[in-house]
Amino acid sequence: MKKTIAILFLSIFLCANTEVGQLLKLPNLAEHFTEHHDQDEDKHGISFLDFIAIHYNDSQHHSNQEKDNHQSLPFKTINQSVNTVLAFENITEFSFRKPNTISVNSTVPFPPEFYNSDVFACIWLPPKLS
Repeated sequence: MKKTIAILFLSIFLCANTEVGQLLKLPNLAEHFTEHHDQDEDKHGISFLDFIAIHYNDSQHHSNQEKDNHQSLPFKTINQSVNTVLAFENITEFSFRKPNTISVNSTVPFPPEFYNSDVFACIWLPPKLS
């Protein structure tokens, strides 16, 4: 049962997404060939290779009314459905230079009375027993 379902899904996929679906038009090719074979004035009829050469090599052979009929032949139309998942990544080399020396600014932005005060030192002393 699983094999049958797998073959069914594979057939559906191939007919829908590849040119294998064109093979389903082969009966149209056979029918159109018999029409040309019967219409030929020569008693021997047209050969299959001549039929293929006329319909697939010569685009000026038939009138516009017959072109619609010829579009139903296999491999006459291109049915493209392109679903491309493609990402182009631009790889750029980055190089970071490491500084040779680190400059330390030894100046303090505040005057000494802001940070060198005994008042602030007294605040942070632990409590004393009196």
